[in-house]
Amino acid sequence: MNSLKESISNCRINAHDDDNFINEFNKLAKEKGKDAYQEVIQILTDFDPKPGEAEKCWFKIIDHRENISNALGRKINLMTAISDYCSSIKKSLNNYKILEIDTYEKIKKETTHDNLTGLFNKGYFNDALNQHISLAKRHNTDLSVVFLDIDDFKEINDTFGHNSGDIVLKEAAGAISKELRASDVIARFGGDEFVILMPNTDKINALLITERISEIIKEKIIKTENKKCRITVSGGVAGYPIDAYKAENLLNLADSALYRAKGAGKNRISLFKKDKRRFLRIKFNRPIKVKQLSFNRTRTLSGISKNIAIGGILFRNKESLPIGAKVQVSIAINKDSNPLLLIGTIVRVEVLGEDNYDIGMILSFREMEKIAKDEISKFLIQQS
Repeated sequence: MNSLKESISNCRINAHDDDNFINEFNKLAKEKGKDAYQEVIQILTDFDPKPGEAEKCWFKIIDHRENISNALGRKINLMTAISDYCSSIKKSLNNYKILEIDTYEKIKKETTHDNLTGLFNKGYFNDALNQHISLAKRHNTDLSVVFLDIDDFKEINDTFGHNSGDIVLKEAAGAISKELRASDVIARFGGDEFVILMPNTDKINALLITERISEIIKEKIIKTENKKCRITVSGGVAGYPIDAYKAENLLNLADSALYRAKGAGKNRISLFKKDKRRFLRIKFNRPIKVKQLSFNRTRTLSGISKNIAIGGILFRNKESLPIGAKVQVSIAINKDSNPLLLIGTIVRVEVLGEDNYDIGMILSFREMEKIAKDEISKFLIQQS
């Protein structure tokens, strides 16, 4: 709950009667400004009046209550006046129900929030993003969207158990929320993924904020049910209007930038760039040995690598290899280290000349030891 909404709710709870609430709220509105009128109308009616209309609506309701009270010769309840005003004069409500505010707030929260973390849910975030894009268009301002994903979260669940995984999610959600502004919107988008909306923020500043959050999470010690652990996050940032104008496109681009961060070795934040490659790719020239996987014995070929990414490798070879073939490649990531055995599938063959081929291979990490992936990730981080 934001601070203004909380102040109005407390004012409502602590008031002796409706007259006392109206007087105390009017004082609060003078102090907080016109946003208070929009907030009080939303709390009492769930309307979302346009900026500037809320103040007029509030005082018309107060006048309507006064008129009815004078006609009946007794004070009437504020909610009765609101109900009559909305159904008989403004005619904004049809088939409405009156709910106690705490009950209404509980029901509303259940439909807009994630039960585990207390953050907004995906549905609420999508609505908020569309609204803020409309505001950004109207006022010619920037906004940014950030995707954050907990690195190797499946391993946390597998190692410590799902209850510990839930603790990690709640701790990460709390750490992220603490560093955001009141105007920012954060939601659990699904699984171990969080998404943040930063209004009036270009993507460079969004990157700086997110990198600060990443460092804070990295240093945080989380106490699970069984052990203490540390986590890291990867993130992607995209901005309106520089990258996209529509909500769905903006989300997709931020998600694409997240995958670039994952592909670059994790524990980093990436800006969306207009680049077809999903993973960071580094020029990498090393002698390699290539052998096609088969039940039959096959020859070992010698080649030279050209570039490498977390998802694949491009190498030059004197002989062609068939598309779809499973191959193993032996390569030293660092000159003074033992060669790693990489396994993958041939997805590209380009003829450069006689006995000269560029061959692209997608790596299959499930078929390799985890150390190979870690070594490549460390190398990419060092080089980039």
